[in-house]
Amino acid sequence: MITKILFLLVPCFLTLHSKEFEKWSHLLTFGQVIEKAKSGSPYFQGLLGICLRSGEYGSAVDIGLSKQWSELANKNSHPFGSYNLANIAMLDGDFAKATQYYQDAALLLQRRASGGDPVAMYCMGEIDFQVIPTNVPRALEWFQKSAEAGYPQAQATLGALYLKGLPGLLSKNTKLGIEMLSKAVRAKSLTARFNLGMAYLSGDGVPRDSMKAVQWLKVAENQNFSEAQYTLGVLFIEGQEGIEKNTIEGLRYLNKAAEQQHQLAREYIRKRQGDEKTSGSLGTVVRSNVSSDKDLLTRAKSLYTGIGTEKDYERSYKLFLPLAEGGNAEAARYVGLMKFSGKGTNKSIDDARQWLSVAAQKGDRVAQNLLDKYKAIF
Repeated sequence: MITKILFLLVPCFLTLHSKEFEKWSHLLTFGQVIEKAKSGSPYFQGLLGICLRSGEYGSAVDIGLSKQWSELANKNSHPFGSYNLANIAMLDGDFAKATQYYQDAALLLQRRASGGDPVAMYCMGEIDFQVIPTNVPRALEWFQKSAEAGYPQAQATLGALYLKGLPGLLSKNTKLGIEMLSKAVRAKSLTARFNLGMAYLSGDGVPRDSMKAVQWLKVAENQNFSEAQYTLGVLFIEGQEGIEKNTIEGLRYLNKAAEQQHQLAREYIRKRQGDEKTSGSLGTVVRSNVSSDKDLLTRAKSLYTGIGTEKDYERSYKLFLPLAEGGNAEAARYVGLMKFSGKGTNKSIDDARQWLSVAAQKGDRVAQNLLDKYKAIF
């Protein structure tokens, strides 16, 4: 009887032992991570949740699916689950819930990190770096150990920190920073791809190159990364040296970020729209995302005048409005005129005055002449 019990206990012990010592390896493929998660491993369920949130292995960001795997890992008492749920709560702006999840994860993560698990070391580094009370020196130690073990997300994070340096804590080392980012990029790390794009944008460690910055940011955006979508949106709307201003393209990226609850993107859109109910018109315009502001302005004017195409005031207005909101003086003048006449939109003398004033302030002489000519009306 005793022998039979021991026979039953031995495989059980071996199963627990193997689960206890599961560990990420640079030899693992994303497909293997998925299979191990599906087979019931809490470790890999949590790791899959992390990958789907942060876009590691070149995967597309999927917060909903990430949350499902993280909840499963958390239910099975694995700290990767609660750690990742904390990050998702941060994205939602629920800092109280995030703090609770971080606290739940910290002790068990500390144990795994001390045992040399690269993912756990990175997670502990993140917690020490950003959760109050912070411990940045210890965070840097965790990032360093995780990066040395080959974990791409740690390499990407530490590489970006080396590009700027941390006074008194980490000496600036642009060469090492780019080397670490490059390693992580080769491992298809979204964090690295985004950080490299930002490095080219600001000229940190590499010659400033707006075109290369946009290329890398678009790679990150293609993985459904809301921060890349927000950054590209602002760049195209506001313009920058080497980047042609394209309001429609910018709005498309901002809308994608806002749909993922990116708070800054939602705030940016809200400020641009003000009280104007433009959501319907934006939906119509977004399909023209390959056109530059100059092309769109030409198209809008053709629709307004009927030269070269059939006259269509409503379509014209839908093209003029986002351009005007993006700061185009000529488009603002046309919006003012259309508000004045009621062509393509509702008539509003107040709105007409405001848009003509915007155009005039930006140096449009025709708008200024109209304000002077119809001063009694305005």
